[in-house]
Amino acid sequence: MLVSLLGALTLLHPFVGAHAVAPLKPPVIESLSQRAPAFEYRSLDGAVHRLSELKGKVVLIDFWGTWCPGCIEEMPTLQRLYEAYRSNPNVAFVIVSQNDTPEKVKAFVEKNHLTIPIYYIGSNVPPKELSASAWPATYFVSPDGRLRGVHLGGADWSDSSVHKYIDQLAQGHSR
Repeated sequence: MLVSLLGALTLLHPFVGAHAVAPLKPPVIESLSQRAPAFEYRSLDGAVHRLSELKGKVVLIDFWGTWCPGCIEEMPTLQRLYEAYRSNPNVAFVIVSQNDTPEKVKAFVEKNHLTIPIYYIGSNVPPKELSASAWPATYFVSPDGRLRGVHLGGADWSDSSVHKYIDQLAQGHSR
């Protein structure tokens, strides 16, 4: 019996550990329609920024942490999405680390060669409209300053459906 159990475990071995995580899927973006809250965050050099400064743009806000496996897993797809829109003046990315120190975030950014704009709020709590029950949490703000969508959990942000969604928001269409 012990030999049978060991044999079964050996067969299962390739499916445990790093392979236990399912591949990322395109996000299912839940529709919202409410005014975006006042929200402050800091760049890694300590400068204070406000969400209101980005009015007139589509804004993707992603809350993440270096301590969150799903956040780390989706980060390369956010980087690819950012690269697709980096020269578009009508789209902004606010990737916000929570519960991390600026030093820890800087080390993560350098280690992973990220160019996406990354900010932090430390242990501060985001406004209730941006307080999620799961991590990562990604919100979309339309150019008119309204929260239009949210997705909780990791996702493949480089999927073409996300490009279509952002482009529709930029043209003034919401789902």
